[in-house]
Amino acid sequence: MSLRILHIYLVELLSFGLLLSVAQAQVTDSTTRNHYYVELGGAFASSSQTPFWLRTNQYGIVPLRSPFFTIRAGFDRAYKVPNDTSQSPKSKFDWGFGINYILNISSSKSQLLWPEVYAKIKFGKFEIYGGRRRELVGLGDSTLSSGFMAWSGNALPFPKIQFQTIDFIPLKFIKNILSFKASYAHGWFTAPYITGAYLHQKTLYLRLGKPSWSFRFYAGLNHQVQWGGKADYLVGSPVAENGQLPATFRDYISLITGSYPDDYSNSRYNSFDGANRIGNHLGSYDFALEWRKGKHNLLFYHQHPYEDASGLAFQNFPDGLTGISWVRPNNLAKSFYLHKLVVEYLSTTNQSGAVYNTLSQYQGSDSYFNHGQYKEGWSYFNQTIGTPFIAPRTTLQPDIQLLSNSNFFPNNRIKMGYLGTEWIISKRILLQSRASFSRNYGYFNSSPVPPVNQFSCLFFAQTLLPRFNKVLIKTALSFDQGGLFPPAWGSYISLKKMW
Repeated sequence: MSLRILHIYLVELLSFGLLLSVAQAQVTDSTTRNHYYVELGGAFASSSQTPFWLRTNQYGIVPLRSPFFTIRAGFDRAYKVPNDTSQSPKSKFDWGFGINYILNISSSKSQLLWPEVYAKIKFGKFEIYGGRRRELVGLGDSTLSSGFMAWSGNALPFPKIQFQTIDFIPLKFIKNILSFKASYAHGWFTAPYITGAYLHQKTLYLRLGKPSWSFRFYAGLNHQVQWGGKADYLVGSPVAENGQLPATFRDYISLITGSYPDDYSNSRYNSFDGANRIGNHLGSYDFALEWRKGKHNLLFYHQHPYEDASGLAFQNFPDGLTGISWVRPNNLAKSFYLHKLVVEYLSTTNQSGAVYNTLSQYQGSDSYFNHGQYKEGWSYFNQTIGTPFIAPRTTLQPDIQLLSNSNFFPNNRIKMGYLGTEWIISKRILLQSRASFSRNYGYFNSSPVPPVNQFSCLFFAQTLLPRFNKVLIKTALSFDQGGLFPPAWGSYISLKKMW
């Protein structure tokens, strides 16, 4: 084992630190703070590549290649629940942790993953945690979305330390009409292709409306920066000095504010950082309108991407993810009913125009998720961190890969429609469907003619076994057809025991 790979595993081990369903909630004891599970499963496909929806938005735990067998186990200690009498009701302090192991076994490769290893501490409505932890960033439907724009839950979580509010905190001096939710994090970008790279992340969201109001409006943004690092491919490169990217405290102050560095170039960096700001910046503006009335909840949302000043100034409008989510509470009177419906539309074709002009105020040609210094762009262990529809070149058909020899994401101009549904049968069976259709335009200056179409879908079912205590059986069937991914169908089945 090389020293670089050993370092990556040590960072993971020393850090403090698929679907969520009604059926699973029914077997989880809400009064118990400690939870354990073991899951055994396997998948196979008609192609050597696992179909898109079988592996998407699952935090990087599903292998790209099929068939495979998987063993999953984990345990966590949650914060106390309101009816927990083990601690004083006046106590604001609490702590918890989570550990999750995944062992994937196939004929070509076996891998042990730690998607979650974290510890958390809270005091009142504030929390600090360290380690790897599953999370989404943005405003939208968190369980049935096609994938959030900037941080979708598609890739393996980062090891990081994060300070955050646990939920929206109302401002009492204006009678709780306005609430805020925020976070600030420092992470380690432990990708194999580069060493010593970091992640900076912060979020701020506001909610207008009291908890009792039927209408509430949300707005905010998230900001992520890849920065620092050293790699052999950067040695002699015009975008780095001696193969090293800037990583001093002075550089950190520059990137968290998003300001240009004081010098255009110096011994730490050259004109690439001086002209473009230090690090790889990206994120999204998020807006949402919530309506709650009786048994129906509606959420309208839009996530607008930015990677530089042009995106911040909406020069790339109407790019982004737009969605509507409709949810109704569990209807115990019916044996079969629709619980949730999500419709989304994704557009990434504008990108502030096709021409990159360094002399312009808004330079254009944003080329989402690609970057001149980080050769694998906005990805982590070959998984896209943002929307999974901007997919890594290694998952695409050979002719799409040939659109670019340098870009890790050769197809980032996309129009996509998505429909997700969730049904409940007899309070014990949960059904889900996900279907997406996309038209794929490659990237500016290299596009397939005509655009490539892609249809992908998934049908998922989960039920409690009637004669076994807290045992779930889960199964899924997925299908890919089109010119973007290899045509294939595949299935997954597993047994999951919880305590």
